[in-house]
Amino acid sequence: MKVGILNAIPPELSQVNWQGSPVDAYIRFFKSASGSEQIQFEGFAVTAGNFPESPEVCDAYVITGSPKGTYEEDAWIGELMEFIRASYAAGKKLIGICFGHQILAQALGGHSEKSEKGVGLGLKTFTVETTHDKPWLNDNVDTCSLYFAHQDQVTKLPPGAELLGGNEFCPNAFYTIEDQVLGIQGHPEFTRQIMDDILSVVREGADQAIIEEAKNSVNAGSPDGQIVANWMVDFLNS
Repeated sequence: MKVGILNAIPPELSQVNWQGSPVDAYIRFFKSASGSEQIQFEGFAVTAGNFPESPEVCDAYVITGSPKGTYEEDAWIGELMEFIRASYAAGKKLIGICFGHQILAQALGGHSEKSEKGVGLGLKTFTVETTHDKPWLNDNVDTCSLYFAHQDQVTKLPPGAELLGGNEFCPNAFYTIEDQVLGIQGHPEFTRQIMDDILSVVREGADQAIIEEAKNSVNAGSPDGQIVANWMVDFLNS
């Protein structure tokens, strides 16, 4: 299987140490899961207009996080929505993380916007619906904790989407469409070092109470990124 990583992080806005590029960080995340041995990855800098020639270039696509919003007017954002719709129509599997989760929803008939609830920052826990018959949703857990860094949220799921998880602050945190599309608001690919870098970057001009709460949450627990890596690789392979 060949998986394209559509990197939605403009280089000039990337202020964390990815230990390489953002694509490298995503590849390490996916490669940490069993079942990833036969998956090949290729990165595409979509913010620079570097898109696959057609959806047929890869078997599946992952859309990364981004400091941008789905509602912004950058040309690459509109082009990415068109590519998502073409890939969906071609039957390609699609995974979206944070911004990727939001733009998948937006492109496929849902809606995302900047939330009036404010910023979700730090280690957050959301419930996981275990009543859905999803063979790839293994590990038998009913909650999941991940690092979050967002204000935008999916406020309306796309037609046909199943809600798999959320919490009071972010109700639509985890969804799927017919085992072809998977969106998650949290950042399973974030290491502790990346989360610490994020907190350092946003500290300037941010509400210090939110920063302190986020730091305390990060110090108090560990994310379930490995569980989500297993889910996503099993999803790709299913």
